[in-house]
Amino acid sequence: MDFRTAWNIVRAELDPKPWEYTTPDRATLTVVPAGFRADKDEAEVIIRVDDIEEWVKTPEIADLVAALRAGNSWTNLYSGWGVEAAVNDLGVTIAVWQKGVSTSITLPPEQRLPLASALDRALDVARAWED
Repeated sequence: MDFRTAWNIVRAELDPKPWEYTTPDRATLTVVPAGFRADKDEAEVIIRVDDIEEWVKTPEIADLVAALRAGNSWTNLYSGWGVEAAVNDLGVTIAVWQKGVSTSITLPPEQRLPLASALDRALDVARAWED
């Protein structure tokens, strides 16, 4: 690992900045590491659509990143709670589910890989907090 990469990791761990995307109609998607110490595979990344958020554990985030990079859809729903990503020609729709109701945002196709990168950075920071 070169110095620049190591420095960026340290900076991200000390001050994790959220990644945000706002659509023209003012819907906002935010991705940020939760920032709490956790056991291995138990740290979380927060995915928020407007005011609705879900905390997703690191193994699931890794699966989401892989799916987005491959251009595939992904879901992590359980009993009406969770997050899903639908990838199609129109872009990427991220839906956060709570109590069986979804709040979603659609990003244009060119934002699929930046979203994957933002999730990957948040994953790196969250994993650094795992024991």
